[in-house]
Amino acid sequence: MLKEDIKFFIEDVLELLQEKKKIEKIGGVKVSVEYPRDKANGDYSSDVAMQLARALKKNPMEIANLLLEQLNKIADKPFDKIQVAQPGFINFFISKEYLQKQVKEILKKKKKFGDVDLGQGKKINMEFISANPTGPLTLGNGRGGFCGDVLSNVFKKAGYKVVKEY
Repeated sequence: MLKEDIKFFIEDVLELLQEKKKIEKIGGVKVSVEYPRDKANGDYSSDVAMQLARALKKNPMEIANLLLEQLNKIADKPFDKIQVAQPGFINFFISKEYLQKQVKEILKKKKKFGDVDLGQGKKINMEFISANPTGPLTLGNGRGGFCGDVLSNVFKKAGYKVVKEY
């Protein structure tokens, strides 16, 4: 969810920079936000400046710094800091306050935390473990049992009405 929020922050900043005519309008930019390999580079990272560099005919570090300047102006952002790293990555460090708010939210919602209404009450018939009652149980039967049960629980959290059949 935070990954998507960062993506929207970047998209909004790009739009703003285009409106202010600090960068040219270009279409088809796919903003990606990933987890950096090295934790020293933050909790999330984006290479959008490097993607834009060729189309804008600018140095990726210059683009990243333009983005950084605007990202730092966002009020109530969930980051402790945002920094630019060579050759043009934008690194995001989540604040402890944001994480503490998330823990409070989890404690408040208890078992309801994470519920979404993607399924909108649609019915799903989940069939799993088709074990032969006269034959031996296999590892595959055991694995199918817990996989089917877990998948059913995921669908329930997503707002589906799940019927389990064994």
